[in-house]
Amino acid sequence: MSLLKANWSLLSRQKRFLSSSAVRPVLYKVGQVLHDYEVKRVVDVPELFTTAVELEHTKTGSQHLHLARDDKNNVFNVGLRTTPMNSTGVAHVLEHVALCGSASFPVRDPFFKMLNRSMSSFMNAMTGADYTMYPFSTQNAKDFRNLLLVYLDSVFFPRIRKMDFLQEGWRLEHEKIDDKLSPIIFKGVVFNEMKGMMSDPSYLYGTALQNKLLPDHTYGFCSGGKPMDIPNLTWEDLQNFHATHYHPSNANFITYGDIPMEIHLEQINEQVMKKFDKINPDTEVPLQAPWPQQRTATTNSPPDPMAANPEKQTTISFSYLLPEVSNVFESFVAYVLCTLVIDGPSSPFYKALIESGLGSDYSPNTGYHSHMRQAIFSIGLQGIDKNDVSKVENLMEKTIDDVIRDGFTSERIESILHRIELQIKHQSSMFGLGLSFNIIPTWQHGADPVESLRIDQTVKKFREKLEVDPEFLRNKCKEYFKSNTHRLSLTMNPDSEFSSKMESTEKKMLQERIEKLSDEDKDLIFKQGQELLENQHFMEDLSCLPTLKVSDIPSKQVQHDVGVKFSREKTMPSIMTCPQPTNGLTYFNNVIPINELREGLMTYVPLFCDVLTQMGTESTDYVTFSQREDLFTGGLNASVTSSSVYDAMETETSVRLSSHCLDRNTSKMFDLWRELFHEVKFDDVNRLRTLIRQRAQELANGVSFRGAMFAMRSGAQHLAPSAKYEEKFAGLTQVNLMKELADQDDLSDVISKLRQIGDYVLHKNVTTQGERYALHATPDSMETAEKLLEAFQIGKPGMEPSHVQLQSELLQNGDLVYVLPPDGVLSRHVRWNKFQQNCSRTDHNLPLAVNHVSMCVPTSSTYAKDDSAHLRLLARLATNKFLHREIREKGGAYGGGARHGDDGIFRFYSYRDPNVTKTIEAFEKGVDWLISGDFDQQDIDEAKLAVFQSVDSPVSPCDRGMSYFLDGLPHQIKQKHRDQLLLVGKDELIDTAKRRLVGCDASIAVIGPGDAESNKN
Repeated sequence: MSLLKANWSLLSRQKRFLSSSAVRPVLYKVGQVLHDYEVKRVVDVPELFTTAVELEHTKTGSQHLHLARDDKNNVFNVGLRTTPMNSTGVAHVLEHVALCGSASFPVRDPFFKMLNRSMSSFMNAMTGADYTMYPFSTQNAKDFRNLLLVYLDSVFFPRIRKMDFLQEGWRLEHEKIDDKLSPIIFKGVVFNEMKGMMSDPSYLYGTALQNKLLPDHTYGFCSGGKPMDIPNLTWEDLQNFHATHYHPSNANFITYGDIPMEIHLEQINEQVMKKFDKINPDTEVPLQAPWPQQRTATTNSPPDPMAANPEKQTTISFSYLLPEVSNVFESFVAYVLCTLVIDGPSSPFYKALIESGLGSDYSPNTGYHSHMRQAIFSIGLQGIDKNDVSKVENLMEKTIDDVIRDGFTSERIESILHRIELQIKHQSSMFGLGLSFNIIPTWQHGADPVESLRIDQTVKKFREKLEVDPEFLRNKCKEYFKSNTHRLSLTMNPDSEFSSKMESTEKKMLQERIEKLSDEDKDLIFKQGQELLENQHFMEDLSCLPTLKVSDIPSKQVQHDVGVKFSREKTMPSIMTCPQPTNGLTYFNNVIPINELREGLMTYVPLFCDVLTQMGTESTDYVTFSQREDLFTGGLNASVTSSSVYDAMETETSVRLSSHCLDRNTSKMFDLWRELFHEVKFDDVNRLRTLIRQRAQELANGVSFRGAMFAMRSGAQHLAPSAKYEEKFAGLTQVNLMKELADQDDLSDVISKLRQIGDYVLHKNVTTQGERYALHATPDSMETAEKLLEAFQIGKPGMEPSHVQLQSELLQNGDLVYVLPPDGVLSRHVRWNKFQQNCSRTDHNLPLAVNHVSMCVPTSSTYAKDDSAHLRLLARLATNKFLHREIREKGGAYGGGARHGDDGIFRFYSYRDPNVTKTIEAFEKGVDWLISGDFDQQDIDEAKLAVFQSVDSPVSPCDRGMSYFLDGLPHQIKQKHRDQLLLVGKDELIDTAKRRLVGCDASIAVIGPGDAESNKN
């Protein structure tokens, strides 16, 4: 005990905020055996406030890393090296099927059912190029044990039923399951998911690059599966792959948090390890044979319908094979070097490629990638004319030569090391989960997991190398790039017939299979479809699954110990100060209402936020300003939001400015903001055009990948003012605006609009009313931060309101009101008197392989209203108990569900969905199902548990009190919302569904190609 006290005393003096559970590992000894695990190392990692314990299971050889840290958000992750040797998607399909029932939990989809029986902060599974991971996190110790039971059984003892393979992988089935005369088609969750992925040029490019740069083994194939290869996968293949890859000897385990390690080891040993013997899994990935000379390759993709210039859709990049990721220091050097050459406007490749005007942005794979056995670095440009490929290649060659000749300034190197220091100190709410994601892929290839955590030691060694050898980085540049013959030049061109060719290939393959079917085979397909449908509808006994109870949910809303100071005067900004254990960082937030800005400027506010910190000032060019930003802060950020939490017809639309820095740099952080407020400029046309093209490309790339979000924004925009602005700011309206501006020669009108927005946002005489500030810092640093903020406030520039073009329609459409809830922060809203709700259907016909569908219903019940909690539970009930079965299991979509927003809109959605008409019918039937009350108390309790996953999700120190600051939600209202979630019963839920979801016209939006039935209409 004295040893424990001595170490705790030391840790307390170092202000490490660790509990006794985190220091417990100091009592472990190398060679000690705990539950058949031998302790190999015990290492303190002070920079991460962590003690790492590395263990090996004596019987199976399985590797385990425990990271003890004073963090209630405990993490489990098991990674298996999965090395498919074809593109049938066997590893991906197995990831899905493993979660569809196991020996101890023989129910359909225990993974999805545990989503409703848990308060996890994260649950998922994911397939990489050569690994599969099964991670979860939770703040509840009982929940951790429950989830660990299910995860371990799912991974190591899955049933792998044929029915689950057919549902999740692929199958032949009649288009209409109950109609034997309807066409036979391909169905399956993974099949449709990967069809959706093949619509994304970025995914296609990344897959082609990996396949062609590392062609000799597993990386030469697509682990996710290619749609035309997936139908070659058999049920037997899946079973064999599990038998050869899902074994403890082929697994690496990570546990993290404040639960004592012994508890985890005992459970894993008893449940899994004792049932296996050690084997040689023979899954090691061999080194790629080096090429004697560089290679070139080409590939195709569908044209991007959102591209600004249809004639500029070619992508080109150079990709290099770098050293093995097992060498932690070499990987760190490669990361730093690759970041130096591409990151920020002062980097060599940014100047050469982005500012050349030849393309819109870096190629989608640009950067350093270390999640395979050998690292990859890629650099290139997208959005170029196919005739300019050679120009881009010449620029890339020349830039490498320039870097080798000129090297890097000490300021550039220090800015990267400063960024690493900030990343270490920043305490994310999902810190442990992120660690596990970074460690497992390299650990499985021999990287030392503990050494990879000791970042301070690695940085120190790096500095020593630079001091001893000033040419160190330049020589590395020669080694990695100039002398490296294992280089691939990959060009991707748009093919207007890409989608039709894929569709034709699928039809041909389908037809060939159908022609080989006998009458007996066809009868079997019809029977199989009926059996699968019956299986999907079968009401199972779920009593075998562990679960938390509603009584396990704390009745009291967490009220963080934050100090708050604010002004209730309308003429003075409110200031909130939150002393927190921020680990030596100061966080700054500034909310500036823009309600009165005229409507014609509103759509340009996101662009204003994007370019505000990237254009430089009258005193400092944008390159130098960016360098100062990197040296002294974690970045200056601006964003725009519109929220309604009290009344659906009251909105606060505002710009939010935010930044953070080391305490020692707080004055420099405010100096940067002060300079922007006084001297920002927008008239550098070339710089502005570059930023517009980058933004346009990023938005366009996101449509296919995040199509469900765009569909929901499109559907909701006519139902509430805040939803209207959300669509303007982050929906297809914004995508189309940027597409239009990206290829516009004359930007004078854009510059004029940005100046007007800047005049309004940055000048205190216009924006003082409703403006507010927040500071998060340690108690020792808060006083200094407050004084610096006060000086910043006083020094803000002034301007008369008459100098700014304000919203002329405001008095016709609504009134300005001030919202000051009990003990809340003053905010300034618009109460809309003339907002016309318009329910309609909008089809955004885009050449994607699958659809994204949304149906939105206005409920007018915002967060602070009495029945918003009820609607939140109804959305979860519909998702878990009805829509999952109808949309995913039966419909074959990758996912779907419902959610009720704080803005008073009930949103149904699906993504990567082969259907439209059937999905909309499922949404409508979902409302009928809720009204029918076809759910019991157990279903309601599970919905409550699922909702509280987000209500009680972990909050990092820098975010504590932010809902209070941003939306004016005091503790009393959040506690009232919590009480309503906990206490509501079935009759109240049905009543709310009838009042809020019936008799309301719905707004529907579809993004994608549609389906046969919807295209007839």
